[in-house]
Amino acid sequence: MSDRDTCLNTPLLNAHLEAIRALCRQHGVARLDVFGSICTPEFDAECSDIDFLVEYPPDLDLGPWLRDLYTLQDALHALLGRDIDLVLSDALRHPWFRQEAARTRTTIYDATPISEVA
Repeated sequence: MSDRDTCLNTPLLNAHLEAIRALCRQHGVARLDVFGSICTPEFDAECSDIDFLVEYPPDLDLGPWLRDLYTLQDALHALLGRDIDLVLSDALRHPWFRQEAARTRTTIYDATPISEVA
């Protein structure tokens, strides 16, 4: 089983996929990926946090001080009962962090329009 398969087969995520996707729709998310330890055998079902990368449409206003981002983070925490690290995809600037996220990144929700091929 690949790391990417491991993510979505984790009972914690698998049991809540539809609720997570509903939160994404409710909060105007364009794309939500999970990454990090939950996508590896090192995930501790008792105490590991869950890392998400979130992407919003470019024209979406997240409110003062990114209020809507933190509202989504709190909703995911309440749903999953875990500490949640919610990172804006645009914030992936450090090369090591980008590489590490890319290694395990798995899409949970994607509402981005499919590009038409000319």
